[in-house]
Amino acid sequence: MAKLVGGPLGSYRGKAGGTIGTSWKGIPVVKSMPLSVANPNTVLQQAQRGKFSQCVAVARLLLSELITPYWNPFSKRMSGYNAFIRQNIKAFDEEGLSKPEDFYASRGILTGILNFRATVPSGGEGIGVTYDNNSGVGDALVGDRFRMLYYNETQDYWAFYAGDEGRNGNNFDVYDPRIGEDDVVHTWAFFSRPDVSKISDSTYYKGV
Repeated sequence: MAKLVGGPLGSYRGKAGGTIGTSWKGIPVVKSMPLSVANPNTVLQQAQRGKFSQCVAVARLLLSELITPYWNPFSKRMSGYNAFIRQNIKAFDEEGLSKPEDFYASRGILTGILNFRATVPSGGEGIGVTYDNNSGVGDALVGDRFRMLYYNETQDYWAFYAGDEGRNGNNFDVYDPRIGEDDVVHTWAFFSRPDVSKISDSTYYKGV
């Protein structure tokens, strides 16, 4: 319904028949209604909604262990949850994670991990982790804590590891009895200050 502005003989705002009353630079104008509305269900739009749904599903799984402690403190003008989705939606398609190399478990300014490798050992039941000690390089401290997110593509589950290893604890196993020796496992590792005042960008490694 249109609203008259300036009495019965004045201009109007809103819809009236096939027109819309509005203003442009303070001047009352009348526009015709569009004959049709663009199709909101195109193939591209369906694909985007599919990507969004897959990313949201992962964000919900990781909310308490990863997003709340490691995204919320560093996200500006939006929640850590929204920042995580905005950063990572491009790594998904309608089926799930499609570009793991474009996915980030964390974003930050702390010096990152050096020469990170994560492989499934013979017999499975975990992930063998190695990296170089880069303490003293930039703002890297020996007491920074190792953190790792991993996705078992074969069995379709996500898990997060937060142990006591520092920059110098660079050769150890993360135990997970669910992992089989032939499983495809994607890993993202980063460092965090013990008080989470700083975190690094995550580094991706695909171990088979």
